[in-house]
Amino acid sequence: MLAAVLGGPAWAAGGSDVVIELGDTAVTRAQVDQSFQIAARLLALRQGVSLADQDSSVIEKLRIQYLDKYATELVLLQEAARRQLDVSDEQVDASLGELFADEAAETAMLADTGIAATARREQLRGVVRNEKLVELLTEHMLQEIRIPPGDVITMHHDVKYALATPEEACVRHIQTETVEAAAEILARLKKGEDFAALASARSSDEASAARGGDLGCFERKASATNTAFEKAVFTAREGELVGPVESQFGYHVLVVYERREPREPTLNEAYAQIERELAMEQLPQRIKALLDNSGIRTYPEKFSAATE
Repeated sequence: MLAAVLGGPAWAAGGSDVVIELGDTAVTRAQVDQSFQIAARLLALRQGVSLADQDSSVIEKLRIQYLDKYATELVLLQEAARRQLDVSDEQVDASLGELFADEAAETAMLADTGIAATARREQLRGVVRNEKLVELLTEHMLQEIRIPPGDVITMHHDVKYALATPEEACVRHIQTETVEAAAEILARLKKGEDFAALASARSSDEASAARGGDLGCFERKASATNTAFEKAVFTAREGELVGPVESQFGYHVLVVYERREPREPTLNEAYAQIERELAMEQLPQRIKALLDNSGIRTYPEKFSAATE
């Protein structure tokens, strides 16, 4: 199994280029480096940054840290194999589809990895498959952790304020360029004209005009940072027409169509979230136990040396 997930053969243990040993499996510096080349590019892609813009010392630091990550992943993959967990080709394809528009985009990302062209795509799929397997194993391990109900109750008491939903207001507005235009619209609305129809016809905010003036719902900020528009929103009564209100975009007539007061979640509502957070706190201990019992060995002094 491990030889398969590494994308290559199990090398002879004790070799000068071996940087990880796990049972009968030995991993060379070149294998880890090739995996790092792909993993680093995937990380940069997901974070929307360019590796080319990073200082070489930063890349080298990440590379050295990757040895331990790779070793941990090997142990977790071994545990996943023991549990007979698997990830389908369709799941791998779906993950790649979220990252790349087409195969040409994949090819472009891997062009300067130093990996043979014929092996790049298969190695990329191997890295993604291993990521998905580790995610699957993690979920299984989390579900096995039993949290005493008393611990959940105690944590709910401690964090219910942090979990509270903030005050929100849901708003429609009509934006104009002049105060006179806003005053005219306000007068027409007070006479009973339809808000959504006027917004569609008269608002200079094209995005919300297409939705009948609907801006959606937003949270109350600290009062010291509230704009005049926000102050108007959070002082208005639900259903009250307000305006004209000036902002950097012009003048507005607005109506709050729904107000949501701050609310702390009940124990039942927050139970699953808190239980998972407590399990997440215990997960590193479970992973450390797997590592300690695996007998895995790493040789960072070999990995940190310049590749020949």
